[in-house]
Amino acid sequence: MTNLRKAIFGLLSRAAVRFVLAIVATGCCLSAAVFAVRAGLSNIDSKTALASGSLAAADEAVGLTPSDPNAHFARAIALSYEGESTEAVEEYRWAVALRPRDYFLWLALGTVLDQSEDKKGALAAYKEAVRLAPYYAQPRWQLGNLLLRAGQREEAFVELRLAASSDSSLLPALLDLAWGVANGDANVVEQIINPQTARWHLALSHFFIKHGKTVEGLVQFRAAGQVSDEERRSLLQELLSANRFQEAYEIWSASRNVKTAEGSGLVDGGFEDPKGFDQPGFGWQRGLDVQGVAVSLDVNGTHSGKYSLRLNYRGDSNVNAYAISQLVVVEPNSRYRLRFSAKTQDVVTAGAPLVVVSDAGDKAQQLAQSEALSKNTDGWRDYAVEFATGKETNAVRISVQRQACTGQPCPIFGSLWLDDFILEKF
Repeated sequence: MTNLRKAIFGLLSRAAVRFVLAIVATGCCLSAAVFAVRAGLSNIDSKTALASGSLAAADEAVGLTPSDPNAHFARAIALSYEGESTEAVEEYRWAVALRPRDYFLWLALGTVLDQSEDKKGALAAYKEAVRLAPYYAQPRWQLGNLLLRAGQREEAFVELRLAASSDSSLLPALLDLAWGVANGDANVVEQIINPQTARWHLALSHFFIKHGKTVEGLVQFRAAGQVSDEERRSLLQELLSANRFQEAYEIWSASRNVKTAEGSGLVDGGFEDPKGFDQPGFGWQRGLDVQGVAVSLDVNGTHSGKYSLRLNYRGDSNVNAYAISQLVVVEPNSRYRLRFSAKTQDVVTAGAPLVVVSDAGDKAQQLAQSEALSKNTDGWRDYAVEFATGKETNAVRISVQRQACTGQPCPIFGSLWLDDFILEKF
């Protein structure tokens, strides 16, 4: 009996143990389920608080999961919306205490401390954010701005440069900060920025040109080394917009085999480059708003060389629009003579073609124009136009237009050939 009793008690004991374990397991599952529900509800409340600034939702989230840093972060945001900065700081501190390796929470804490005029606390928080995320831009950017406002310029720009290196979208703001600190001194700006890459040299180049420092901008452009055609066109457009024609020509011609007419700065005066049309900046360009005019190169009956320019007029066209034009760099307070050759065939119109020279500056003042080109010629005829540049004239535009008509519309039909443009200073 004794052995049987022991065996029965043993079975009972094992059954009891299993029963107890089953109860414990069931309790744990219930606890986990309850916790999961609470966490889920807290997460919903946190998101609501972040989206709407609802302090009630944030309070509910913290009440459901007091050890969840997200809930405290949401409550800090909601308190900030309510203007309760002191309590908001405490909630941010709770959040970083619960998740101390989250750089973003330290960054948020630094921001609210900065806004609360606790510069020392903000500095410590930003430095911790930088330590946790040394390659992220925002921690260094916020730290750099705080140091700059504190008068620690050298340390500030170390952080700001590192931030812009990580996030290039910050580079324009960095340049603005440097410009303000340097009081517009380009040399000081360059020292502060300390460009080390082609991208930064180009950014500084564009910045200087936009702020009227063209010479310094070109220095930075050259320092960039080989640049893309897109970058070159962008800089060219900025220079032209600023009426810096000489510098624009330098940029434009540097990557081209430029053919200038003999004794002038006029490009391809004999129309010998079939690919020379419509290049941004300089060289011959067809008008964009001219209707009824076809522009082409002609190999038959040239004045000299392989090609001449042919304009076929086929109806109504704007008499003031350029059929073709070229921007040419000149010297101020100087006299010039423009020579060219032309021939016509069956031109019928009340507004004959002519060549116009205008100041390329903002006012686009007309400086001279040729006589009206003969409506019919037996062959080539030579023309000359003399003009004087003003004290601020750095470039002129040579264009083919038409005489004004007394009535509208003013159609034109026929063909015009042009060749051998030469611009001479005398």
